[in-house]
Amino acid sequence: MPTAYDAIAQWYDAQVRAASPAGALLVPPLLHLIGALERQRVCDLACGQGDLARLLARRGAHVTGVDCSAELLAIARQEEARSPLGVVYSVDDAQTLERLPEAAFDGVVCHLALMDIPDLAATVAAVRRILRPQGWFVFSLTHPCFQSPHARWHTAADGTVRREVSTYFTEGFWKSADPGGVRGQVGAYHRTLSTYMQTLVATGFQFCAMCEPQATGATRDAKPEYGVIPPFLLMRWVKTDRGCA
Repeated sequence: MPTAYDAIAQWYDAQVRAASPAGALLVPPLLHLIGALERQRVCDLACGQGDLARLLARRGAHVTGVDCSAELLAIARQEEARSPLGVVYSVDDAQTLERLPEAAFDGVVCHLALMDIPDLAATVAAVRRILRPQGWFVFSLTHPCFQSPHARWHTAADGTVRREVSTYFTEGFWKSADPGGVRGQVGAYHRTLSTYMQTLVATGFQFCAMCEPQATGATRDAKPEYGVIPPFLLMRWVKTDRGCA
């Protein structure tokens, strides 16, 4: 079944490949939370056109990329054919991962995609199923505390930037008013921070670390607001034997 990303696959690929303040801010802490990758079996969940999957493979991981968008995976496979890194791509639903075997991966990474997926609990359960004991789950997402529906930036006459959040507790699907951005085209599922945390704990994950990157230097010059509030949130969790009662 076609997905919202199928319709914008070429545009999205160009956006991901372009050097951007968001990429400069996100990729270093993401790789830091993931850690050493040599010979690890890693699932890149919602891998899109494979940019991160290729980066992980170049760092020594055996990568399987999964996405529901056939158009984005077609781009990923074309890149793999041009420059083989051993990445395997599969069309699958992140909420079931039915094509992936149980306890097959040392780690799962999901980069800026959990907010795209309707059923968080099902997705986290699927991730846990395919992880080996003590397997890790690292993800990044737009920060739920600040990237909530109808949140707005305000710039004062002196250049001071602030963020106004008004509907943080209203969970559900929404679309940005900016038609030129990803969230304006495909939307997102807003959830509170506590929903993310409680879902992971209840499913059988233990919290390890988190990062709220703050822009500095050239990145802050390009996006001053990234130095005021964290636009992204990154976390590392580990599979445990059981969830909380």
